[in-house]
Formats: sequence, structure tokens, C-alpha cells
Amino acid sequence: MSSSVTAQKLVDPPFYDAPIVDAASGQQHSQAWTEYHQSVADQVNKLAAKVGAGAGVTNGSDAAAGQIGEYLTATASGIALTNNAAVNIVSLDLTAGDWDVSGHVQFNAGAGTHNFYAAAVGAIDGLETQINATVSTGAVTQGLSTATRRYSETATVTVWLVAQAGFTGSMTASGVIRARRMR
Repeated sequence: MSSSVTAQKLVDPPFYDAPIVDAASGQQHSQAWTEYHQSVADQVNKLAAKVGAGAGVTNGSDAAAGQIGEYLTATASGIALTNNAAVNIVSLDLTAGDWDVSGHVQFNAGAGTHNFYAAAVGAIDGLETQINATVSTGAVTQGLSTATRRYSETATVTVWLVAQAGFTGSMTASGVIRARRMR
């Protein structure tokens, strides 16, 4: 007795689909063609929904955490400064992502001489915005904005608004640090 083993096919593709007529255009195509293109359209719509979920807001509301356009801010006031020493004014914790960060420092000097003011976002040694002050002997208020700095992070990072001044007498600083998620 001879036995033969035949490979079993699990799925046989159809060799013929009856044509479907598109009523609007009169074009004919198969059911397989229709199903394939419907599948592609469904995948494109799913992708568009995912992209749209991170695309920011268009209705004037605040963007949610993790969404493009998310905005963070922190403020502090009355921080005592020491002559020629860089001081952290206020910080923000940024979650993973691509952020643009900037800040503004308001220097409030008492009587004395005032030689320079500096402000930065980032490390104490990164003071990139500095102005030389007119030497004065009276109380002075001076505002100084930082440049915008990009942070592209894969984990949470703390960023600081930093201030420094050269002066005699006394000085305090107030500040605001702002961050916007770019992507």
C-alpha cells in the first residue's frame, strides 16, 4: 500500500471576483480591490488621528500635558542677591520633549553703586544676557530678559532662571521662567 502526503492549504486566494460597478463613475473593480483600498483608508485615518492628538489646540484653550503647545511657567520674588554671585531665582521641571525656554529677571537695587546685571536660563555658568549699568547711587529697578534656549530631552530635567549683578549695598531679584513644548 502506498501512501501519499498532500500539503494542505489553509487559505486559497480567490482566482476570480465578480466585478463591482461604482454607480457614480461607472467604473468596475473587484471586491479585493475595494477591501484593499478600504484598509489603506482606515490606516491613513488612524494615523491622522494619532498625529492630530499631538498637534496642539486650535480652540483657544490650554494644551494638555504632553501636547504640542503645552505651556509652563513659574515665578519667584524677593530673592536676595550677593555681589558678583550667580543665584538661582526660580526653576521649572520639563518632561521629555522639545522645549523652548526663556525668562525675565527684575532687579531691585537699594542705594549703592550698580555696575552690571546678567540673566540666563540654564546653568549658573551660562549667563548669556548681560548689560552694563550706569553707575548710580540711588535705588534702581532694572528688567532683563533672557534669550530663548532649546531643551530637547529624553527624560525630565530641571531648568533654572539665573541672575547675577555687580553692586554695593543691597539687591533683590524677582523672576519668571516660561517654557513651551515645541514638538
